[in-house]
This record gives sequence, structure tokens and C-alpha cells, in this order.
Amino acid sequence: MLGSGHIGIWMGRQAEKETIAASEKHLEKIFIIIEKTKEFVYTYCDGDLETATYKGKEISAIEREADVIKEGIIDSLMNSSLHPMDQDEIIRLVLTSDDIAAQLKSMARKLLYTHPSEVPANIKGGLKELVDALLDESKALKATIESLANNKNDVRENAEKTERIEEAIDDMRVDLLAQILKWGDLSEHVSDWIMLKESVENIEMASDKIEDTADVLRSIAILRGKRP
Repeated sequence: MLGSGHIGIWMGRQAEKETIAASEKHLEKIFIIIEKTKEFVYTYCDGDLETATYKGKEISAIEREADVIKEGIIDSLMNSSLHPMDQDEIIRLVLTSDDIAAQLKSMARKLLYTHPSEVPANIKGGLKELVDALLDESKALKATIESLANNKNDVRENAEKTERIEEAIDDMRVDLLAQILKWGDLSEHVSDWIMLKESVENIEMASDKIEDTADVLRSIAILRGKRP
């Protein structure tokens, strides 16, 4: 996913290898969840509820795996010899990125409470566009990590790209919510449009956390004396 030693490079020689490896593994889980989210939404919108349910369970399982890794990193840092600045950078990165997974897990659970066969095609199309953009944003985040790890000067550019995509997702969210509320006036099941609305909010909040993670990386670049 991220390649070998991406985080270890910018953390420096003083960092403990096990903590660095765990941090990379945690980020890889987050990126997998984002990819699974697109698969989940597409199967849901295509009416394949059985496969969507399976994909939702996959998201939940991977989110739990990420939680276990996160808890292990926190326990490790409590007894670590890492410099306090290094510890702070790792914990901010892990906690911020972990929120991405939590939001997407919540989205999948809520969406499975709805009846996809009754959701209008325009709303399904909007959901697909939303997760497509989310995946693009995650790719920009991954590029930010790689830029920082490889000591490049384009950290700022990639971080700003995540910000631009997040802004686009926010605009898409507003438009999609308007469509959902309009449909809600006629929907047979109140729970359908409420859960859809909440699911869209979860996707947007996951997008916010991707941007926040990029901001953490940008601040690391500044603190490490690199040009952001």
C-alpha cells in the first residue's frame, strides 16, 4: 500500500521500528476501508443487498483490526523511548486517521437499514459520485505521505489537493442532501431518508478527517524543517 518505511524515513533513526511499522500498518487499514467503502456503496446502489451486507461486515472487521493496532501503538508509546515530538506526531496521525474508519463504519451500518430498491436513481448516482471523490481524496492523502517520506517539496501541493477535493465533496453533500430531503417528503419509509441523510453526513465527515490527516502531515513537514 504505502511501500516500505515511508513513515520510518521521516521519523528518523531514533524511532522504534515496531511503532513505526504499526503506524504504517494502521494507515494501510484505513486506505483499505476507503476502497471497501466504494465497493460497498456501488453494490448497495446496484441493488445487490447480499453482497453489500458482506462488504459492510468487511468494513467493520477491518475497522476493528485498525482499532487493535491503534491501541497497541498507544500502549507502546506509553513506554517508549521516542522523543516527545516523535510521540506527538505519531499519536496525532493515528488518532486523526482512525476517525476516517469510524465514520465509514457508521455509514455502512446505517445504509444497510434502508431499502435500496426504493431509493431514487438520482440519489444512488449521487452516492456513487461521493465515494468516487472520497477515493480520489484518499489517493491525494497517500501522495502526501509519499512526498513527506521521500523528502520531496510537494507536500503542500498534495495536502492542498486533499483540501480542494474535500471542498468539492462538501458541495456534493449539500446538493445530495437537498435531493434526499425532497424525496423524504414522498418516501414511504421515514427511516430510509433519515438513514440516507446520516450516511451522507458520515461520508462527508470521513472526508473532513482525510483533510485533517493531510494537515497533520503538513505540520510534520513544517516541524521537520521541510518546505510545506
